[in-house]
Parts: sequence; structure tokens; C-alpha cells
Amino acid sequence: MQANLATKLAVTNGVDQFSPAISMAGANTAKAGITVFNLGAATSLSVNIQGSNDLQNWVDSTSDTGFVVGYAATANRALGFAYARLKYTVVGTGTLVCAADIYTSQQ
Repeated sequence: MQANLATKLAVTNGVDQFSPAISMAGANTAKAGITVFNLGAATSLSVNIQGSNDLQNWVDSTSDTGFVVGYAATANRALGFAYARLKYTVVGTGTLVCAADIYTSQQ
């Protein structure tokens, strides 16, 4: 399954942003596709796929780092949770603009 989680999202250093949660609907892996439109003064973007069973307690997977202007994808992450979301963190200072999709599947 593919879901669009962000379009033209501004992420500022020191203020992590979170996507809406999506149902894993029986899937057990997730991968995010990230497009960074503008780095502003930021160095790069880090993206973490998080999982939860109750939409309140979120568990981090391994963070994927180094997203700069253009498109790149995270690694496939095993997720044994009912829900997933993305956590966006700016590396360096400043604000950047990005878009994100998540892809889930049964492996």
C-alpha cells in the first residue's frame, strides 16, 4: 500500500514534525520515499519510521539520515505494529521543505 503523508511540509531545526498515522493493515514492513525541495540553511533531513499499536506510544525504527535536495528512499524497515508514521528531524539549523510517501507490504 502507498500513502502520501506530506506535501510541502516545513520542518525547522529543534521542532520535530510527525506525519499522520496510517494503518499497517496486516503489512509488516514499511519504506518511506522523501523529496526535499529546499534545504534553507539546514544541512539535511533525518526520517524515522515509527510504529504503534495504540496510536499513543510510538517506537522508533532505525533513523535514515542525509536526505538533501531531491528524491531518496529509506531502507525497508520491519514493523510489527498496527500503525506507522514518519518523524522528520532537521540536521543543522534552519528550515527545509519536503514531501513524503510511505509504502507498506507483507514480507
